[in-house]
Amino acid sequence: MNKLTKGLLKKNNTREEAISEENDKIYTDMVVYLRSSNLTQYNQELVREDIIELILEGQQRGDNIQKVMGGRYKEICDEIIDVMPKKTRKDNVIEFIDISLSILWILGVIAIAKNLISGLVSKTSEFNFILTIGDIITAIVIIILSNGIVWYITKTALDEKTTKNKKVEFLKAWVVFSLIFAAVLLPSIYLDTVVVNISLLIAIIIALIIFVTSKVVSSKVL
Repeated sequence: MNKLTKGLLKKNNTREEAISEENDKIYTDMVVYLRSSNLTQYNQELVREDIIELILEGQQRGDNIQKVMGGRYKEICDEIIDVMPKKTRKDNVIEFIDISLSILWILGVIAIAKNLISGLVSKTSEFNFILTIGDIITAIVIIILSNGIVWYITKTALDEKTTKNKKVEFLKAWVVFSLIFAAVLLPSIYLDTVVVNISLLIAIIIALIIFVTSKVVSSKVL
């Protein structure tokens, strides 16, 4: 995220504090839905700024968000999104690399901690970073599922749900969670062929390089 976007984000975070508790739930859902759009982060913040101003102006008149927007939250978001410039292919590539690197260095730190603890427990004199086929598959699954879950949550944030649908959603969430747990856990247990075995120090250096690279790429994201 570049400085211009960070500045607008900070401004919006401050302004949204004035939104009443009554209006906050729908406003939050609108922002979550906005995150699923094909707009740059900066343009998302511009739209968010407009939404905040609409709500605050309504509050000054004594109107809640339902009266201001007539309950057409998703439609209003879509109408605003439609007239805004969309992300270019370059923007999408940079954003994908940014997200992938961020997830990669976080998973790397977790893997390093796991190997370090394993070495301390076994009281070995050499601390190595060991990566199995199962670990790699698990990392890929986590990256894919993370993006999928975020996409689903943002896309359905403004969908109307009845009580019956909420029960169905809970059941679906339970099933999905069980499948995710199995998909993440089983490969690392049963697919234990070692594909990487390097010094833990080298692994830490690689993780730091990935972290720094992710920060550089993040600064290029609009």
